[in-house]
Amino acid sequence: MFEKLEMINERPKPFEFYTASDLWTDKHTSEQMLSFHLNEQVDLSSRNGAFITISVEWITSHFKVGPGKKIADFGCGPGLYTTRLAQKQADVTGIDFSKNSVRYAQKIADDQGLPIYNWLQYFSPEALKTEFETCGFTSNTLYSDVAGAPFYSETEEFAIVARKI
Repeated sequence: MFEKLEMINERPKPFEFYTASDLWTDKHTSEQMLSFHLNEQVDLSSRNGAFITISVEWITSHFKVGPGKKIADFGCGPGLYTTRLAQKQADVTGIDFSKNSVRYAQKIADDQGLPIYNWLQYFSPEALKTEFETCGFTSNTLYSDVAGAPFYSETEEFAIVARKI
């Protein structure tokens, strides 16, 4: 018993425990995260609304986003980027852990008549790779700023390998 008490009171090492799945799947926490995502005035769960708008305009112009372009937004949250990119007529796929965020993103897409495919990421890397390739993406044609911006599929001329799937 004493050993368990000692263990409970020890300070964990940085990154000793993976807690991201709890953060996004716990009902109370994910509801709070969604409310922070939707507050466009602050940079908490997402960037502020003005920054997202500027980012989407840059992505749109730099990568010529429009009809026929495929975009996968990993960690799409409530669709703050996916919605704006779909409004540019891109073929957008949103992927996230949070049921609350995906439900919200899909409702907004449906309400606006946007053909965004949102789904939960509850599968192995192998299944993700298969689904990813089915959507027209390959592991060597990814772009990411690693801070939450969408991944984008296009030719090798601008492709940056974000990570091997």
